[in-house]
Amino acid sequence: MGFLDNLIIILLLIASFAAGMTIANRYNRQSARNIKDALERQYTRLRAGADADDPVKPYMPSGYELAPLKPIPTGDYDGDPPPAINTQFMDKLKQTGRASIKFNKADIAK
Repeated sequence: MGFLDNLIIILLLIASFAAGMTIANRYNRQSARNIKDALERQYTRLRAGADADDPVKPYMPSGYELAPLKPIPTGDYDGDPPPAINTQFMDKLKQTGRASIKFNKADIAK
């Protein structure tokens, strides 16, 4: 029995090693393929003069920085209170799941 047990253990070790090598080789090939693809894409973008983040954005030389964007102002600046939602609107919304309200042109133009 000792010989058969040792033979099974040795065969399991060999099979585990072979399976591990197969899995490692597959992931290494995939990683090499991904790196090659990324380098080819980067080279193509450099030759085209495009930025790596956005293919249609022009390529900026290193050290060049864009000015920070100013925030877009939002809100009501003339001090009017927001239009109140009337009870008819809410009742119709609860009943049918759809409702519409008419705004004044002055409220839309703000």
